[in-house]
Amino acid sequence: MKLKSRKQKINILICVSIFLLGGCAVSPLDQRISLLKRLAANHKEIERDIKKQEKLFYKLIEDIKGQRLKEGDNKEEILSRYGEPIFCKVPQEEDMESCLYRHPTEYFLTEKAYLYFDHAGNLYSWELKEEKE
Repeated sequence: MKLKSRKQKINILICVSIFLLGGCAVSPLDQRISLLKRLAANHKEIERDIKKQEKLFYKLIEDIKGQRLKEGDNKEEILSRYGEPIFCKVPQEEDMESCLYRHPTEYFLTEKAYLYFDHAGNLYSWELKEEKE
């Protein structure tokens, strides 16, 4: 079969190019779908983590209000009971560490619990600040 015109050659070249490049277009689509699936799974994991942090925070608040915290509890025991705090800091001039617990997604309108540990990592004081409106 002999090609008669330049127009036919161009049409065949376009068809072949579309066919060859079609496979490349499918691959990124699969990658995008895979990425969306991973993001959805990651989102569900984040939601589970937030719910767990929320539950532990409310447990800490209940224990403070119910006077169930004990002076002398080790920091590791506290962490295993109530999870990781939002942050801890050690002032340079003092020999203690203070740790802040608050609701994981509410920054301002939430109760805040401050736990204070001595140089040996034992709980010696705590403070509960009620939410402000």
